[in-house]
Amino acid sequence: MMYGDGRGSSAVDELPESRSLQESIGYSGRKTVRAKSELRRRQILEATLRIAAKEGIRGIKHRTVAHEAGVPLASTTYYFRDINELITDAFMLFAETAQRNLEQFYDTVNLVLDSTPSATLAWGGPGRHALARRLTAIASAHIADQFTNRRNQVLAEQVFLMEALRDDQLAALAQCYRDAWIAGLAGLLSRVGSRAPRQDAALLVSAVLGMGYDGLLYGDELPQRQVTEVIRRMVSLIIGVTETDDCKENCPLL
Repeated sequence: MMYGDGRGSSAVDELPESRSLQESIGYSGRKTVRAKSELRRRQILEATLRIAAKEGIRGIKHRTVAHEAGVPLASTTYYFRDINELITDAFMLFAETAQRNLEQFYDTVNLVLDSTPSATLAWGGPGRHALARRLTAIASAHIADQFTNRRNQVLAEQVFLMEALRDDQLAALAQCYRDAWIAGLAGLLSRVGSRAPRQDAALLVSAVLGMGYDGLLYGDELPQRQVTEVIRRMVSLIIGVTETDDCKENCPLL
């Protein structure tokens, strides 16, 4: 699988941020050996994330989780010693899943960059307005998919990041999650000639998290065009192109 810097899966393991995230995803609950046991444990964790998205952290109780997962109450206490262990492992599953989703997004962008002339990828090169529009379209579609088809995941992310402010173990995981996200984006931005890829990536991550919050807060009242224009503005600034007012109104995204 291609990662954010366009290298293969072996290179992913060489990224310190990626290793740190992988090492942080160390589940605390009872270890499983049989496939059936692992399936049940995962059902419990996925149910916990659904409850977190619907009701927040306070809604996570052993009985509520068991009902949501469709398993006996004894199963939750068998796999997880207490509610804190259950919450921590649920958010570790979230971070693991979210990282895979990000890698799929990076793959899509890398496919575009692989077919883009090297001159266009260089700062100030020809064809960068078209590249900016293409990247805007891909990023906008990705975020629209999050709002439309992965709303619970976006909600769980917000709950996770807020709870990390109160929990040292979750805080460490949240930091690794964010660092890995920034590292992946920085790799992409390096490919398109960003002059400060790490800083630009950090700005993008903060902006996307903010858009996630706005998407949840405003729902359908947040126009997709508004999201697209914000992304277009950020992409244009990062890769060093200036769109005219005419282009903003009339240039196609693809």
